[in-house]
Amino acid sequence: MKNNKRGATLSEIIISLAVVGVVTAVGLPKLVKIIPNYRLTGTARSLVVHIHRAKLKAVQQGSIYYFDFDLDGDGNLESGGCFLWGDRNGNRRKELLEKSDMVMDFETLANVHLQPYPRKLGGPKRGPNNTKIDAGGGDGVSFNQNRIKFNPNGTCSTGTIYLHNSNGRTLAIRLRFNGLTQLWMHDGTKWERW
Repeated sequence: MKNNKRGATLSEIIISLAVVGVVTAVGLPKLVKIIPNYRLTGTARSLVVHIHRAKLKAVQQGSIYYFDFDLDGDGNLESGGCFLWGDRNGNRRKELLEKSDMVMDFETLANVHLQPYPRKLGGPKRGPNNTKIDAGGGDGVSFNQNRIKFNPNGTCSTGTIYLHNSNGRTLAIRLRFNGLTQLWMHDGTKWERW
């Protein structure tokens, strides 16, 4: 019995590798440029989910919850993270018995930064709805003391979180008093609802 199975020739293998190389050379730069945008939108979506989770916990448990970028209350952002904790005794300070959950670690997110663009670097002069972009000290979180307070009645503190990436794109997550969340995007020229 004769075996008629034939393998690939050297020229077929070389042509296949050349085609893969050309496709990679053309597609890789575009992929490298797109990845930071996906990371930015993914981070914004994740923050919105955790913000809604904090609001629900406050309403369900009938106590004040904080979505905190400044766990020790010194007015500065923590080392790249944000935390969710319930204020059991109502003193607005995180204490030992009040458990906190780190909901996001910004140090693990490549190409996503929690800060507004300075105007001198070409960033937007005004934020969504013509608000000042550098409110809150220019650290990217305009909430009082860098924390969002969620009340048992469903209301919350108002402010904006600014996230940006290396491609010059800025996303703003804005919270209203009634807990309404708005997402805005600045593409380098203007703000648009996202």
